[in-house]
Amino acid sequence: MNPRNRQILTLLLCTLMLQWLIIIHAPTVALVADGIQGAVLGLYRSVFPRSTFTIIGTLERREHTAVYRGLPPDFIHCGRTLLFRAPRETRVKEVADSALRFTHFFRRYQLERAIKEYNALRSDFVEKGSVVYIPYSIAPMIPAFKRTAKPPIIESRGLYYTGGAIASEKTLRSLERFLEAGINTVVFDAKDITGIVNYRSHVPAAMEYDTHARRCIDDVDKLIRHLKDRGVYVIGRIAVFHDHALYRAKPEFAIRSKSSGRPWSAGGELWCDPTNKHVQDYNIALAIELAEKGVDEIQFDYIRFPTSGNLGDAVYARHFGAMSNEATITDFLKRAHAELAPRHVNLSVDIFGVVAWGKEIDIRSTGQRIEQMAKHCEVISPMLYPSHFNDNFDGYANPGDQPYYFINRGCERVKALAPRTVVRPWLQAFRWRTKAYNDDYILEQVRGAAEAGAKGYLFWNASNSYDPVYTAMLRLAADERKKYAERGSGQ
Repeated sequence: MNPRNRQILTLLLCTLMLQWLIIIHAPTVALVADGIQGAVLGLYRSVFPRSTFTIIGTLERREHTAVYRGLPPDFIHCGRTLLFRAPRETRVKEVADSALRFTHFFRRYQLERAIKEYNALRSDFVEKGSVVYIPYSIAPMIPAFKRTAKPPIIESRGLYYTGGAIASEKTLRSLERFLEAGINTVVFDAKDITGIVNYRSHVPAAMEYDTHARRCIDDVDKLIRHLKDRGVYVIGRIAVFHDHALYRAKPEFAIRSKSSGRPWSAGGELWCDPTNKHVQDYNIALAIELAEKGVDEIQFDYIRFPTSGNLGDAVYARHFGAMSNEATITDFLKRAHAELAPRHVNLSVDIFGVVAWGKEIDIRSTGQRIEQMAKHCEVISPMLYPSHFNDNFDGYANPGDQPYYFINRGCERVKALAPRTVVRPWLQAFRWRTKAYNDDYILEQVRGAAEAGAKGYLFWNASNSYDPVYTAMLRLAADERKKYAERGSGQ
């Protein structure tokens, strides 16, 4: 080969190598290019200060995470292309489970189906030595989650979803219309009273007791990103001491029966011991994990003692010494808040609606003393469902038919006890013990909350059925537009 051809070949190989490096490191190259462009434009603006362009996204302001840094063994990636080489005969289900967080899929079964389709697999196994293509893999670099301050507490208009519901793409598609109607907050079950941790947890206790084995959410990080990308304020709900899974996995963590020495229960209610340090630490660890995954707020529900069953037969561990129920709950909340505050996440607590009326018997039995709890959280959410008040409460024969009164009066009472803490009530979005449950019923509760000075509200429906809420939100949005137009014409 003559020298000229050798030079041409060398130049060609160098060009191909440079192109290959650019493809592999495309996101980094883009970031560097943005940084250089921002610096040049910044210099131009300093010379010509009246320039009309806007500089955004300079290198210093855009922190990204290398997605494939934690790639499991036997996976290979090149840019957006992800491959798996089977070291042994491997179930497609296992491959999908490992690869899910590197793809655009939300559910493992969807990725499993796509792998079989794209690779024309006729069985549920990948043969040893075979290489399969993982479809719809994500970019090598994505914006990094980094929070340096607590997110502002917004005027929430929120919906509650079970773990199974929020993991459904059908729910996520349906949520879009609620967002258009004015919903801006989602509360999802990270752990409900079943005790199932609804995502793959790396908390040592959750792994040891396998409380996440029956999880519904295959990739909670992706779910949180998806919601936040749509401007949603994300709340992770943890049912604290009412926990069936932990009760069964570690019976020694349960409240004990004085008469039998066995784990105590209140009928079908299985409660872990609120005074047990291990129980408290487990729930705080889950809250920390969710905070570091990027939720805007941790919400503690069932942060109380049981109120039904043979309470006189209940014996507690008292790991923190002899303390009243109120002191126990307040001290736990103080411990949790101290851990969560440095992680820049808001903390809220759900309280019994009747506790707002300040009767000592209710406060001492639940352990929920509002003025003490308020010192260690950002938000209090009283569960003021009208139907949950006893007949003839406060002089009303059928409280379920008084949506305005109980929401309004309850919020006013909580605000009086906790003037420096945000009050955001749970509203009734279900038919139980009401004569006329419809969008008017919803709007009466909304009005009651607003006129009491509450900062937004959350809707609860155990089956996640919110049609009357949707209609009410549309009407509310229309009324707000009308008022805005009237103010504008008045000026």
